[in-house]
Amino acid sequence: MPKEIFLIELWRKYADAAEEIRVKRYPDYVKLKARLKHNLYTIRVPPDVADQLIKEYKTKKNVVTV
Repeated sequence: MPKEIFLIELWRKYADAAEEIRVKRYPDYVKLKARLKHNLYTIRVPPDVADQLIKEYKTKKNVVTV
């Protein structure tokens, strides 16, 4: 089961260790998913915050838009 995270700083910790980051866009929010070896961690953020996080991790990790 995926685990939903509500703090951006905590999600960044998991995203740094992630194998892949997936992005799912909805009308009101963007869901970012950090896939680790055994778990999936998700966070829901506004589109402007998501764009900033995507830009930050696009150079470090494999970011896939779903």
